[in-house]
Amino acid sequence: MLSATRLTKTVTLHAARNTVISTRRYTTKPDVTFEELQQIIHGVASKPYVLIDVREPNEVAEGRVPTAVNIPLGNVAAAFAMPSEDFIAKYRIDRPSGEEETIFYCRSGKRSQNAIDQVERVDSSLTLRNYRGSWLNYLDRALGNKSLK
Repeated sequence: MLSATRLTKTVTLHAARNTVISTRRYTTKPDVTFEELQQIIHGVASKPYVLIDVREPNEVAEGRVPTAVNIPLGNVAAAFAMPSEDFIAKYRIDRPSGEEETIFYCRSGKRSQNAIDQVERVDSSLTLRNYRGSWLNYLDRALGNKSLK
């Protein structure tokens, strides 16, 4: 089982002939489990977080995890690159700053990992996590497969 210990990765990009052109560091943590997500969204785990649903608006209309903010995958990189004031105006929450965990989810886990990869390229100061079980897991486990319309 993975521990909640932070893992620091160093990514080095190489051009032709193995010349280093860029090195960056970012912090990631193991995936969020359903049980951990429940504790976070219900205030049992008292740690700051931002929960981001990267599904499309028509998918979110079928239901969402409580406290989640929708930023569709196609908008993620631009959203995290925008100034804080613009982020607040558009999404009505503070732009994640690194003081909190930023947790992404989608329908089944693939787009949320893609979102994390995009955000890592834009802002390496954030602690990013993936609820890989995503909406299908949440729907099944928390709601007994009933929609939240």
